[in-house]
Formats: sequence, structure tokens, C-alpha cells
Amino acid sequence: MDVSKAKPQQVQQVQATKRAEQVQQTQRREAQVQAEQAQTQKAAENKPRPNVNGQGQTIGTRLNVTA
Repeated sequence: MDVSKAKPQQVQQVQATKRAEQVQQTQRREAQVQAEQAQTQKAAENKPRPNVNGQGQTIGTRLNVTA
């Protein structure tokens, strides 16, 4: 049995597990990014759009009128 042949197999196994871990990490990151984008999109959809009248004035918002 040649010792030089046994050592590269162990290295290949370690490299394969590292690659698998990297792939899983990237998939988790992508899933997290997609979830964050979905949350921000939902938040943007829930905000009421400002109403603009014929003169271009924004209406329907509360104004602070205390002087």
C-alpha cells in the first residue's frame, strides 16, 4: 500500500465537505435576502399613497397647525 495515495483522498473528502458547506451557506444567504426583500415590498405596499388634487397639492395628510 502506498501512503502517498491515501493522503490525497482525505484532502479531497475535506474539500468536498467544505464545498458543500459553502453551497449551503450561499443558499441560506439567498433565502434570507429574498425574505428581506419580500418584507420591504410588503411594507411599501401597505403605505398609503399621498393623494394629489387637481392643483398638485398633496391632501389627506395630517398637518401640524400649532404655531
